[in-house]
Amino acid sequence: MLILGVDLEGINENLTQKGVNLNVDRVTEIGAVLWDTRINSPVRIFSELIDEKDRLKLTQEVIELTGIDEQLLKDWGRRGDEIKMALERLALLIKKADYLMAHNGAKYDKPMLTAMFERYEVDMPNKIWIDTQEDIEYPSKIRHKSMAMLEHSHGFINPFPHRAVTDVLAMLKIASHYDYARMTKLASAPKVRIVAELKAPNWKNKQEVEKFNTIKHKVARARFQWDPNVKEWSKIVSQVHIDEGKLMYDFDWRLS
Repeated sequence: MLILGVDLEGINENLTQKGVNLNVDRVTEIGAVLWDTRINSPVRIFSELIDEKDRLKLTQEVIELTGIDEQLLKDWGRRGDEIKMALERLALLIKKADYLMAHNGAKYDKPMLTAMFERYEVDMPNKIWIDTQEDIEYPSKIRHKSMAMLEHSHGFINPFPHRAVTDVLAMLKIASHYDYARMTKLASAPKVRIVAELKAPNWKNKQEVEKFNTIKHKVARARFQWDPNVKEWSKIVSQVHIDEGKLMYDFDWRLS
């Protein structure tokens, strides 16, 4: 099996609070590695700095995080038709791959890369994406799924964190510890939203409040997220886990 691992660095308007804004958010670096699962090694490596003319100015926070500054993009960034040609080369690698893989790809890498292909009018081959945050069944002792924590948990340190191609290699090294067939099954299955049944107590009743807080703590530890718009704790899971009866939470939940 061939998996194309993908990672993007970018400049975003307000990623932490509002998520991706495809109108203004732009890619500053693309890293991609074509990985042969038979030998658990890379067979092709793609790495490009990108300097889109309408990007936001790099912030000091982004510069410190990635090491990518204005001078680096000026000296080495692809521009205009060079970006289009780079995407055409990347498309050839995507065609070769059986699956794409990214860490938190559904929320960042996939929409950012898809929008970029559309801007430069390059056809992006349609492939199933494996998300290493969601489609790998890590041991229960691994509760934090940031790349840094996952690297530490799997016995190595990425010497160049937050650079695209080295992050991809780190991600693929982590994935190589697990069953590829299982992660592709999870990635290929529908994703569904489940909601924790957590009703507000009578705030004047101490026992009800204590019971509520106990359940709320369990819900948060199970990685449900609070949506203030609908006032619900919810989580996206694979239909496979529901069908297999593997969602063993000790609180009530329902399908959304």
